[in-house]
Amino acid sequence: MGIFDKFKDEKGGFKEDLITNVKGMLGVYEVAHLWVHGEDILEEALAFTTTHLKAMVESLRYPLAEQVSQAMERPIRKGLERISR
Repeated sequence: MGIFDKFKDEKGGFKEDLITNVKGMLGVYEVAHLWVHGEDILEEALAFTTTHLKAMVESLRYPLAEQVSQAMERPIRKGLERISR
């Protein structure tokens, strides 16, 4: 059982009720940016959350609208500096 299984329906797609949980979807969006080639579930999660967050950002209230806008503009992963040894 994978960590994203609770967000999936019987057909293997993401549950539509996730759309109403903006904070949950924003969390999935941020985690999905950690995907590497071959991790299909994270690639699917990124596509799903990007589509829905972009569609709803204009209808959200502050401060949630601001959080979504900032995440869409610069996801947490892209803001992290690379640590080299």
